[in-house]
Amino acid sequence: MGAKACTYTAMMVVCLNLFACSETTPLPEPAESVAEPEILEPEGDPVAIIETTKGVIVIKLLPELAPKSVEQFIQLAGAGFYMRTTFHFVSRNMIWGGDPYSKDNDPANDGSGNSGQWLEPELDDSHRVERGSVGFYYDAKSPSASCQFFITLRRQSNWDGKYNIFGDVIEGMDVVDAISTVPTMDGRDLANMPTAKQLIRRINIEYRKFEDEVETETAAD
Repeated sequence: MGAKACTYTAMMVVCLNLFACSETTPLPEPAESVAEPEILEPEGDPVAIIETTKGVIVIKLLPELAPKSVEQFIQLAGAGFYMRTTFHFVSRNMIWGGDPYSKDNDPANDGSGNSGQWLEPELDDSHRVERGSVGFYYDAKSPSASCQFFITLRRQSNWDGKYNIFGDVIEGMDVVDAISTVPTMDGRDLANMPTAKQLIRRINIEYRKFEDEVETETAAD
């Protein structure tokens, strides 16, 4: 092939490449917009499942009675705050726990810790403190409630309207009874502190519909 022919062929290749590159590349179709996921409100009443070394305690929370207390308890439980705390005080009248200081091995500081979050009083004189009532303990120095809570073992008429009562035990009072009777330490300051740690392994929150709610819905239908 002559030199002129080679030159002509090379020019043709360049022109063809330029023509191909000059063609407009179609833009991709815009992606369809993705709808925001719908956030569903939980159905039923909030329930706390407390797993302890003695068994499981189930508490129906009462936001209609103490909404801020229930909100704070759910928030702390969901954050894992109560994991490995203990019921550090036991008696025939109540068990008391949830102090972060109870995670260490110094019983002398149990009962003096807090979560750094404080609650205003949510008191109701008309609500009776019965066996199985659950409420926040008040710090005598504040006085305010933070994270420590108690479960009563019998009617406490002198406590009516004195504490933020935010729940009732609906399952596991036998576990509460078992914790209340464990051996305790010697000495005036340690007399109500268990010799072996009564651990709160974890607290989970779930929602349940109770029979009275189901019956109300059925009647409305």
